[in-house]
Amino acid sequence: MDAKDWPGEASAVSTVRFEIADRDARLPLVCRYPAEGQAKGIVVFCHGLGGHGGDHVELSTFLASHGYLVIHPTFPDGTAALAAAARELGFAPDGPEVSKWIIFPPLRDRMFQILHTPHYWMERIRIVAAVMDNLAAIQAKTIGASSTPLPAAIAGHSFGAYTSQLLTGAEIDMPGEGPRSFRDRRFVAAVLLSGQGRGQQGLREGSWEAMDGPVLTVTGTLDGGAKGQDWNWKTEPFHHAPAGDKYLAVLEEADHFLGGMTDNDPTPGHPAQREAVSMLTLAFLDAHLADDQNARAWLTALDDRIADWPAQFMRK
Repeated sequence: MDAKDWPGEASAVSTVRFEIADRDARLPLVCRYPAEGQAKGIVVFCHGLGGHGGDHVELSTFLASHGYLVIHPTFPDGTAALAAAARELGFAPDGPEVSKWIIFPPLRDRMFQILHTPHYWMERIRIVAAVMDNLAAIQAKTIGASSTPLPAAIAGHSFGAYTSQLLTGAEIDMPGEGPRSFRDRRFVAAVLLSGQGRGQQGLREGSWEAMDGPVLTVTGTLDGGAKGQDWNWKTEPFHHAPAGDKYLAVLEEADHFLGGMTDNDPTPGHPAQREAVSMLTLAFLDAHLADDQNARAWLTALDDRIADWPAQFMRK
């Protein structure tokens, strides 16, 4: 699986936190980027349900250390925002329970209501659009202006993978409205980490027919859906999208958190699984944003292991 000179040495990473204008409010961002040298591309990373822009530090740092500006917005479905707005639940916004909401039934039940509420789906689309509309200002505070536009990918975990699907061409049925597409052509590729299949959040047969760009889908054999679906459901974006630069990785014994990617993972996690996700994501981005032929060779050589972890790997 080795490819000559790929991925190369990691470089130092800078992290900045600032806000951009968002209607009448301010939108907080966490940005990581290479401390020196040119950036190869931009990744807008969408956190999962209950998360925040400070999540996914390890993956974000890895991508930034290999040449990417990684932008993390915080969406209104974070548990801190819920705890602040719903004081009757009895959880402090900065309390330790908030980051582990999935094991506290009152928080979990309310969060799952949010997951299935279209207002929150649309807020995510709107906020990502605001990020892209403000790219010049964001670059000025991070990597500086570039002589030519940098290619951008949309990526996300869980609810963030749903956001990424919509922005890369998946069509959904909006309650009371019918079919809608939210494709944003400013994104040339997408990364779906533990995404969704048919029968949830407007996704249905035919949803992925227009998702014709490069897409990486990642799940694990212990990864289940919010309605009790098994891991096969998580592979549907790959199987139902048209062929052409589509990749599917199913990590053996990996659960929804894919080795422990976020603060709200109730398990200890597994470093080797996280390494597999990091290497796979970087190879995909390098291949389809930076046109790195060695990264393409690495992806082509994958079979039953990714980094040092057993996995099923498919491409079409």
